[in-house]
Amino acid sequence: MAEAKDIDDSLEFLRHFEKNTENPDLASLIREKLSLDKKSLDLLGCQLEEDDFKSIAGASPLKSLSLLNLEQTGLNSAGLQPLSASDCFSNLENLSLANNNLDDEALFFLSKCQALTLLKDLNLSSNEIGALGAKVLSLAEGMNNLKRLNFSYNRLEPLGIKSLADSKLGRQLSEIDLRDTGIGDEGLRFLAQVSPLEKIVKIDLSDNSLTHEGMEALARSEAFPNLKILILNNNHIGDDGVYAMAESLMFENLETLVMHNNGLTTDSAISLSTSKSITRLQTLDLNNNDLRAEGVEALAGSKNMASMKTLDLGENKIGHEGAKALAQSPHCAGLQSLRLNNNNISDQGAAALAHSTTLTQLESLYLENENWIHAQGIKAMAESNNLSSLRRLVLALNAIGDEGAIYLANSQQLSGLHFLNVAGNKLSPKGEDALQKSTTLTNLQVLEIV
Repeated sequence: MAEAKDIDDSLEFLRHFEKNTENPDLASLIREKLSLDKKSLDLLGCQLEEDDFKSIAGASPLKSLSLLNLEQTGLNSAGLQPLSASDCFSNLENLSLANNNLDDEALFFLSKCQALTLLKDLNLSSNEIGALGAKVLSLAEGMNNLKRLNFSYNRLEPLGIKSLADSKLGRQLSEIDLRDTGIGDEGLRFLAQVSPLEKIVKIDLSDNSLTHEGMEALARSEAFPNLKILILNNNHIGDDGVYAMAESLMFENLETLVMHNNGLTTDSAISLSTSKSITRLQTLDLNNNDLRAEGVEALAGSKNMASMKTLDLGENKIGHEGAKALAQSPHCAGLQSLRLNNNNISDQGAAALAHSTTLTQLESLYLENENWIHAQGIKAMAESNNLSSLRRLVLALNAIGDEGAIYLANSQQLSGLHFLNVAGNKLSPKGEDALQKSTTLTNLQVLEIV
């Protein structure tokens, strides 16, 4: 009986598209991309015409969809209009419209859609939406269950952020991605002035030319009292901005802080290490700054590191002294993932990590690029009983040579590895063969040599 029903459903599907579209390939394409349970349709990268979107909008066989991906399909306002007027998507929970040609007019049509009452995730990344589009969407009344909104890589600017933050829609969101939306310090000042957005737990403000002035304004506010995840990559927050954050009670629930490339120095590390509010971090990513060994020593000596599970201090000129500080820290005992790429930690730093009696819970260790680890550093790691929990080890672009490769290949202590990357280490066929034919690294699933 179930097989007969499937046949009936397929015939209904074909009859609909034969009757309602002039594109004979559309029915085949949708059948190919539609999940077996008919709840997910992924058309990522499929270039469609305006008439195709009209056909999809009227497709009653698609009425059970809970996920629709229309990324990179050439969708514009003319294509979105019939989709927004359709009631076929009344079960949608996840809608992705990223990487298209949607403008403010398209957002007007979307805001008027009455069929998106169950929608939880909306991805509008990388379109042509401006402040007006953000305001129009903020006035939408049919998206009462929307929780996660991705507006990244649009031109919302400060006024667009103000409209969202002041709206009912903005107050129901738990996650919002505002990466590269041109909000600047003025946008942060607007956020600082609104009533607390109590449901927001995650926000991405990367690539927005933010400085310490905007962060100081935000830090003095109560805009995000329950924030747990804050991403600020590629801004200009600087030490003064981090100091303001470290002194702010608004960040007392923060669990993840990501601040690549923000002009941070030792002073920022000291601010975080002495903060009385940012004390619950489980993930800290300060890659590509200038903390130096002194900054790492401050962090390593802080009780604020006690809950840390993931730490990325790559490209911070920490040297072997910084690696040694981490290796000897009693506060880093819970670390499961550590990244120290591009830090010139040398064999001394590698040996310090290997001899650590506190970093015994490490499962992932990233030491790639310009750390100048040679065979001697690898020998220390390969013979260490303290790194037996490692499952992922990245040593790309060092100088371990064949000798280091052989140490790894014969290591009983590293036999639990699932992933090993030694690309760019000047291995000859001898070193490559040792790793590829290792009878010790029997749990290895991925070996990257080139």
